[in-house]
Amino acid sequence: MSRRKKPMSAHTIASLDAADAALLELAKIDREVQLLELAMNEEIASAKAKADAQAAPLRERRALLEAALSAFATASKDELFKKKKSRALLHGVLGFRASSKLTTLAGFSWAKVLVAIQDMGTSLEDWAIFGSCVRPKYEVDKEAVKKLPENEMARIGCKVKSEDEFFYELKAETVAEQAA
Repeated sequence: MSRRKKPMSAHTIASLDAADAALLELAKIDREVQLLELAMNEEIASAKAKADAQAAPLRERRALLEAALSAFATASKDELFKKKKSRALLHGVLGFRASSKLTTLAGFSWAKVLVAIQDMGTSLEDWAIFGSCVRPKYEVDKEAVKKLPENEMARIGCKVKSEDEFFYELKAETVAEQAA
């Protein structure tokens, strides 16, 4: 049972029967509010399910279009992106962004990299360099490793591999203008 402290009001209770009647009324009010909230939550869940069902084919179409755009841009990369990494179109921008991804050297796994970093921790000098590259749950902090110089990365079995990743941006204004 929950205990609630209500502020004093003009309604006064003069007997135990009146107090019991007030408690009954409070219970009825709470029950009515719970039923209203339950109905509201059911309507919200139903609306979400309906919206998800309606959006599913749109999401599938979106994924298809994204894959097609990526395939087109990748196949036409030499022709379309000779001078620039992106190409502005009427309804958006196509392009490639330089991204870097930390990978292990041949013969290394992330587990071996972790062991190599832990082994480096025997001297204070090495621990000052590599200590921040390990998280307390003992996994490689790839972001910290990416900040190391190449020769230090090679010592623990890592390298940075750069590649271009496809991207696109939409111009929402043009879509809004056409819809109007």
